Amino acid sequence: MTANNNRQPLYIAICTQKGGAGKSVFTTLVASYLHYIKGYNVAIIDCDYPQWSIYKMRQREAEQIERNSFYQNKAEIFFSKLNKPTYPIVPCQPETGLQQAKEFLYSEEQSYDIVLFDLPGTVNNESVVQTYFAMDYLFVPITTSRINMESTLPFMISTHEMLTVNQGNTKLRGIYPFWNMVSSKEKPELYSYYEKAILELGIPILETRIPKSVRYDREQSIEGNDYLFLSTIFPPDKPLLKGSNLNLLVDEIIQITGL
Repeated sequence: MTANNNRQPLYIAICTQKGGAGKSVFTTLVASYLHYIKGYNVAIIDCDYPQWSIYKMRQREAEQIERNSFYQNKAEIFFSKLNKPTYPIVPCQPETGLQQAKEFLYSEEQSYDIVLFDLPGTVNNESVVQTYFAMDYLFVPITTSRINMESTLPFMISTHEMLTVNQGNTKLRGIYPFWNMVSSKEKPELYSYYEKAILELGIPILETRIPKSVRYDREQSIEGNDYLFLSTIFPPDKPLLKGSNLNLLVDEIIQITGL
């Protein structure tokens, strides 16, 4: 799959209004899966200042590869087969994210299929709101936690209402929640209750459910000889990918966005 020079890349954000709900983690995982496994050309605009967690992860990984022969060898083998570099990560202020994305794309010889934005967890000024509505699609990880729902549900409702009122006049085409941190111990009726309420609002929910798992935090190890899942430089290792449902999530995103 190669980028299409005849069209603008899709702008996608995986966003939440609650810290620790998986916003930056899923932005990284989806970017890596699309870029390294599915063959799309991806870029990330990291607007989550001052954390810049994705940009800083890339820095940590690059430094560790320089020091660790295991990861050096892994990178040499992987990128010789991939035949393209890592995806770029551009750090910026939330207020300037759209402009910097535009300038970045203009300056690049490479064309891109998708630009993923890691946006602030709080919509607290007009420029950030404008950035949200400049996306093509928003995907929102949700959990059954009452705290998560109390912060995320109003955001989804207000966004959906704005889309309905301004139908056809905004770039944003849709907002799609998906279940994250799903536990087998959680009562199934709780998911049914929330899904019924969300669907009645006219907001579609992705079919994919992401299980609760420690693998979602597994970065490069200090020893450098273990499987990894969360990385900006490598795709998830197959043994950890199995049962994660990440592949199903990405396939559903591809289907919805028409990539």
